[in-house]
Amino acid sequence: MFTKYHFSEALEKCELAVIQPDISACGGILEAKKIAAIAEAHHVSVAPHSPYGPVQIAATIQLAACIPNFLIMELGSPDSLGKNILKEAFTVKDGYIQIPTGSGLGVEVDEKAILKSPYEAKDTFTDYREDGSVAPR
Repeated sequence: MFTKYHFSEALEKCELAVIQPDISACGGILEAKKIAAIAEAHHVSVAPHSPYGPVQIAATIQLAACIPNFLIMELGSPDSLGKNILKEAFTVKDGYIQIPTGSGLGVEVDEKAILKSPYEAKDTFTDYREDGSVAPR
């Protein structure tokens, strides 16, 4: 499920306790906030899916800070805290991460550090045919 329409339908038809929208897949912070609002109307908690790294985690923290039905946040791995990507990595203290207070998402990417490890595309939502065209999963 990715969109507010998918989540809305599931919340109407199923008895759910927790949903896991993914900011990267559902359409961003505002769309995830709308999904959380629909869940709140059904007395359902939100535990955002956030496995793609520190920038997504920064966005997810901003979402978590503004929804009343936030439950818990998933971290993909210790690397997702941004040690080699952010100028100031997240730290977990007593099970919590402080809400970043900088501008935008509150974090600053260390561009020099990123250049040391070039990005390799890994599209987890689609497959590609031999001719390079997109094929649904």
